Amino acid sequence: MPKLKIIGTIKRSFNLLKKDPTLIVLFILPAIFSLLSQSIIVYLLSSLMFSIMMWDVPGLPLMLPVLLFILPFIVTFFFRVWASAAAILKVTELEKGGKLGLKEALSEGLKKVPKLLVPAIISSAVFFLMGASLATVVTNYPLLLLGTVPSVIVLRVAIGCLFIIGLYVLIRLYLYAPACVLENNFGLKTSWKLAKGNWWKLFAIFLIFWVMSQLISLAWVIGPFLSGIIVGPFSVTAMTLVYFQLKQAKSSGEEHKESL
Repeated sequence: MPKLKIIGTIKRSFNLLKKDPTLIVLFILPAIFSLLSQSIIVYLLSSLMFSIMMWDVPGLPLMLPVLLFILPFIVTFFFRVWASAAAILKVTELEKGGKLGLKEALSEGLKKVPKLLVPAIISSAVFFLMGASLATVVTNYPLLLLGTVPSVIVLRVAIGCLFIIGLYVLIRLYLYAPACVLENNFGLKTSWKLAKGNWWKLFAIFLIFWVMSQLISLAWVIGPFLSGIIVGPFSVTAMTLVYFQLKQAKSSGEEHKESL
């Protein structure tokens, strides 16, 4: 029965990117919007502080920056989901020995976006929850508002458990994108089943790309952009290959059971 191979998957992903560099092209636009979004956020945060001090209209100085903050995030998120769908279709065709054109991949990928947005939002919400819980523990400020030491300890343990649960769920849903695009469903149930028994290997792959993204993002100014066009296609390609491996392993296992 085929097994998930971490190093082999990483190498195969790199080879596919060399074979079809247009996989990287797909993520240029999302990376640009991500860079613009961060620039806009920095500007809005600074202007927000100024507007609160200078404007006399209650609510208005908060409403406008908040709306402008959400809009670039939504646009970036949409283009990233679209690029992921197109990349999954291209990787699938490459694995079959063919090659899907950029225009065709984008056209077919766009059709998958409405359904793919649902699990993408759910996965992002879980990731945000993890980040918020971790930030709460690290900064310590919200915990100190409770005042009493026992309350702080209890809440710290609860938040720690929330982070662990969130991480577990996030990894179990790691393969939602290829499952959603290739099976024409939300992919959450399929990902949950495929990840069973492979959680630690999937976590290792997730960690590799997360660390890679963080290190590249440290580059001054263009770090987030470089991370988007390097880690983005790399991780989606690997995710799709992992999906194929586990899907094949599951099919082989079911056939073996039927033959007994």
